Amino acid sequence: MKTNTLLRSTVAASLLILALTGCAKETTGLNTNPGSTSDLVDEATVTATTGFGAPLSLGSNAVVTFAENTSFTPGAYASNYQKGMVANKFDVTIENKGTEALDLSSISITPSSEDHNCTDILDGDNNINGAPTEPIAAGSSTTFTYGLGCTAKVGGPLVLSVSIGTDVVSVTGTLK
Repeated sequence: MKTNTLLRSTVAASLLILALTGCAKETTGLNTNPGSTSDLVDEATVTATTGFGAPLSLGSNAVVTFAENTSFTPGAYASNYQKGMVANKFDVTIENKGTEALDLSSISITPSSEDHNCTDILDGDNNINGAPTEPIAAGSSTTFTYGLGCTAKVGGPLVLSVSIGTDVVSVTGTLK
């Protein structure tokens, strides 16, 4: 009798387990391709275009100059640099022509080179420390060095999308 009850309990439990596993939905986890994320990004409208080496007036408040880009060898502790990347750097000078301080905490530089990946490089050994966060007083200017690395080849196109306040500047040149 005990064997019969044990057998019935085992069969009932097995049927219950089978029934419950058939009810589960398939989960694909987080490794699925969610599709294009470009729908989630607002593309900023370019308000001005320039090349390297030419000063550009942004309304009446600021003049920005992107010095000619040059190649450089990142130091051993440079962030975001991977061996094989083309590394370039250039100086950015921003002059405040307005009557109030110019806030640079929201400056954003996005490098690209056609279909190749590009990223910014911070490298204390080469004095590449990012954009300043202190406002520029009226009538003053500041200069900082910006570094970037691209998986492209030397001579490939280099395009920067630079946001300074409400202005979006497109800067074009070639990788050196």
